[in-house]
Amino acid sequence: MRVGVTHATAAIRSHLQARMGAWMLSGGILILAAVYLWIGSPPEATSIPTGQPTPAVAQQSALTGSGDALSLDTLREQAQRYPRDGRGWALLAYAAVEANAYAEAGAAFEKAVSVSTKVAADPGVLCDWADALGMAQGGTLRGKPTELILRALALRSDYPKALEMAGSAAYEDRQFALAADYWSRLLRQMPQGTPGHLALEEGIARAGRLAAQQPGKS
Repeated sequence: MRVGVTHATAAIRSHLQARMGAWMLSGGILILAAVYLWIGSPPEATSIPTGQPTPAVAQQSALTGSGDALSLDTLREQAQRYPRDGRGWALLAYAAVEANAYAEAGAAFEKAVSVSTKVAADPGVLCDWADALGMAQGGTLRGKPTELILRALALRSDYPKALEMAGSAAYEDRQFALAADYWSRLLRQMPQGTPGHLALEEGIARAGRLAAQQPGKS
């Protein structure tokens, strides 16, 4: 099941790239592709199905005898059958993301977090939930997605995806100085001289220039 979640995370990254592109390509900046090549799949997100198999995971083994992912319909049935299984809801959420069913993914993430303290304490899940909600509302991180990103940062202040998304949310809201701050905190974690580091430096520089042009700034 690690493979399925990893594929879902890769799908989320591609949607993140598209989302950021809509806001930033006019300025010649494309940060996310390079940044996420470095970040890769969050370890928390890929760890959801580990440990004792959830009913959904056990059922998959019984049905397929392989690592093939369950169908979305089967995951829905499993989630309804075991409503207190947070990891089962999370699997459904990631499968829904892969199917571009973002509203359903958001609802499944919400259920997963509500029934499992372990899932609720995973900053990667909170970020992926935020992204699903953002995609469901047309690619914006305003509102609930931003709240979730800040919750993720409260759990782990250095979490890379949360820092990237917090910067994206601030940039979208024209809080350019704040965006530069979040991305600068992410930059310190990245190897110097890499494409991701250089791309993020460009983004920070542009955010800084835009911040300086805002009223009241010198």
